Formats: sequence, structure tokens, C-alpha cells
Amino acid sequence: MIILLSTITFLFLFLTKNFRKITSWWHESRRKVELGEKIPGPRGYPVFGNMLALMGTPNEMKKKLDKENNIGFENNDPLRRYWIGNDLLVYILRADAAKVIFDSNIEISKGSMYDFFSELLAEGLVTSDGEKWKERRRLLTPTFHFNMLKKYFDVYNSSSRVMVENIKEFVENNREIDAFTYCKKITLDVICETAMGVKLNAQNDSENHYLEACNKLNDLFLNYFINIFYKITFFYYLFGDGFERKRNIEIMKKFTNNVIKEKAKYFNESNEAENDNSFLSNLLTLKGTNNWTDEDIREEVDTFMFAGHETSATLLSFLWWALACHQDVQEKVYNELYSVYGDEKRDVFPEDLPKLPYLDMVIKETVRMYVIVPMYGRSLKNEIEICGFTIPKGTDILFCPMHTNFNPKIFPDPHTFDPYRFLPENIAKRNAYDFTPFSAGPRNCIGQKFAINEVKTVIVWLIRQYKLTTKKDESYIEHCSLMFQKNEGVPVMFEKRL
Repeated sequence: MIILLSTITFLFLFLTKNFRKITSWWHESRRKVELGEKIPGPRGYPVFGNMLALMGTPNEMKKKLDKENNIGFENNDPLRRYWIGNDLLVYILRADAAKVIFDSNIEISKGSMYDFFSELLAEGLVTSDGEKWKERRRLLTPTFHFNMLKKYFDVYNSSSRVMVENIKEFVENNREIDAFTYCKKITLDVICETAMGVKLNAQNDSENHYLEACNKLNDLFLNYFINIFYKITFFYYLFGDGFERKRNIEIMKKFTNNVIKEKAKYFNESNEAENDNSFLSNLLTLKGTNNWTDEDIREEVDTFMFAGHETSATLLSFLWWALACHQDVQEKVYNELYSVYGDEKRDVFPEDLPKLPYLDMVIKETVRMYVIVPMYGRSLKNEIEICGFTIPKGTDILFCPMHTNFNPKIFPDPHTFDPYRFLPENIAKRNAYDFTPFSAGPRNCIGQKFAINEVKTVIVWLIRQYKLTTKKDESYIEHCSLMFQKNEGVPVMFEKRL
């Protein structure tokens, strides 16, 4: 009896003290449901929403979303709504809807899908928001200025020379390789030397613990994203992969922390530090002039390392695949390169790249068909209007290139690889927000020019000396992100050019 009275008293006091909060939460939840149900989307079920209908292997999940979003394309809907438990997800399907979010200087908060990486990236440029993000962006933008990017070409060229030397062995042994696995080694070498001034030599290292941990972390991401119970930390560690995620993040952070310590020591003691153009050295300069802490520096180095090598490797490996599958396109690229370089095997310079317009079109079509980042998002801080629909605050807005890049109303015959879609006259026919592989607006990818310069340099070195081929049919790789592939790897082979 005493226990019962104590419990009732406790509940009464709790409800009285938190009445306003509970009432506010209830009204917000009801409004979210009322507004969310007005947006076109599949029927959801209590507690689970659409989660159970979408669950499956990554490839199955992608096909289910394709089917649903194609309904939106056919109806010319600007938005498509999904419920994951009580969480409202709104997919952007049209350029006019995308423009509302991309152009906003207020709705800049990244979506909850980034929570998975929060222990690794903390509040770096990718995951931070508000005034902290604005200040970081302002301070880091000069690091990616054209004049700074020119200084990285020496690293692009040196890593590419290692690549063409290693490919000799693949040719001699008639060996098929996984392009993605090898391209991650190239881009990790590049990012380590440009970001931290460290020669990692991953291309000649059969085992790299940072790379292994990064691969595992990506494998764990999708299950986390689609399971509402994993959002509760206790359940994620009890039933999910919480401990495995933590272990791999610790491996990655240990690697970058050790390098930062060594670099900081060198920076403070060496007279040659001022000649070091690495990203980390620029951050250490900010520490002295803008009161950055060691943690601030770690956040940005971890962000640049992780995001920089992964996305570039995805683009590069799919570019290898596209050229291997489309020999006519590859020969046009080779002829364009020959018109600039002839028989020379010289380094690639920044002024060379504007002379390669066809290669640029091929890269854009590769990014369209073989998506670098399948989805990215924003979390609304305010209630806003998009194309006649009121979207409640707290909603996760998702931009999903793996769907919008295949809208037949924007890209006719979307599953055909056609670089001429990106001729200037064809680009002019489309809305600027129809194709946003590197996001757009204030939160666009700060490193996109870095990545494109890197990829172009590697391709110049590769195609000048080798021909890419594959034993597989083009359909082996389905037209979406690597994350959603049912087959593992991107299989390519090489032939020496005569």
C-alpha cells in the first residue's frame, strides 16, 4: 500500500512539474502527423510507420524506395513522405522544392542520418550547424581556394605515378581487381599527404587498419539508418552493432590523433613548417591566430580524412567502371588526352584541365548514374512551406540523388550512359537544382574542386598508358550507390596501350 501511494504521488508530482512540456510535446506530435499525412506517400502503420515495408537487404531497400519515388515522379509530386516510427522523412523530388532548402541560410542543420558518424566527426564541418558551422566554413574556405588547390597537384601526380607502376603487375598477371578497393588506397594516399603532410603509401600496403575500419563503419551505417530501435543507444549496444562501431571509430581516431601530435611537434619546432601546405598545417596556423583548440583541429582532420577519401574513391572507381564498359567513350577520352599531351607522360598541371571538356562531361554522367553520396539531408529547425505543403519542424528532409538522377522527365532514357547530356546547351535546358551531386547553396561540398582535380589527374595518368576493360556486363553494377549493391566490388582489368 505504501509503495502504491508513493508511486501515485511520484507520478502526480512528475506530471504536474512537466505538464507544459508534455502538453507541448503532444501538440507538436499531433501537428506533425496531421501535416505529414497531407504529403503524398505510402500508408504507414502504428509504431513502425513504413519501416517494416522498407526493411531488407540494402539492394532490396533501394528497389522499394525506387518503386515508391517513381510514383512521385509520375505524378510530378514535389515531395514524398515516409514514416520511420514517429520520425517524419520527406524526400525532395523536384528542383523547385530543393531550391527552398538549398537557398536557405537558416535551415542548415544536417539530418539525423549523420548521427551515426557523430562519435567520429563530432562537430566538424560536415556535422556542425548554426553559428559554429558558419564560423568554421568562413575560416576553412580559403584552404580550398584555387591558389591553394594548385599546390596539391604534386601530390595528385606522385600518387598517380605509383598507381601506373602498380598496374604493370596487374597487366602482366592478367589480373582482375576491385576498382573500389584500389581507388580507396589512391585517395587515402592523396588525402593523408594533402591533409596531414604524411606519406602513407597505402597503395603498397596490403593491410591498412584505418582503411579496414572505415570500410566496416560504412557497412554498419545502413542498418543503423533504417532501424528506429538503434536510435536508442541502449538498444543499439544491446542488439545492434554499437560496440563494433565504437571499436572501428577508435581505430580511425587513434591514427589521426597520432599524426596530429607528431605534426604539431614538427610545426612548433621546425623552421621549415611554413613551407608545409597541408590542410593540418593550415589548421595549426588557425590555432595560433583564431584560438582553435586541439579538439577543433581533430574534428576537422577526421572530417576531411573520412569524407575526402571515401567520396573521391567512389567517384574514381565508378569512372573506371564506366570507361571499361563503354569503350567508345574511353577512346574519345584518350583522343582528347592525346590532343593535349601527345606522347608525353609529363605531370598534370591545373591549366591542363580546362582543355579536357569531354572528360568533364564523362565525369558528370558517371556521377549521375553511379551516385557518390546516395542521400543527404537537413533537419528542419522551423516549420516551413515547400510547394504548397507545410513541413513541421523536426522533419528530416532528404535529398536522394540515387532516385532524382533517374527521373525520366529530367534525364530521358536515364539508364543509358550518355556524356552528351552535359553539353552546355543541354545543361541550359535543365534547372540548376535538377543535378546537385555535391549538394548546393551555403552547405555545398567545400572540397568538390579538390576531389574533381584529383580524379581528373588520376584518369589522365591511367588512360594515357592503359586501357580499362571488364569481363562483366554493364548490368553487373546496378545503377546506384555502392552502398546498395547486391554484388561486391567493381571488377576491372587493364591492357597496356601500344
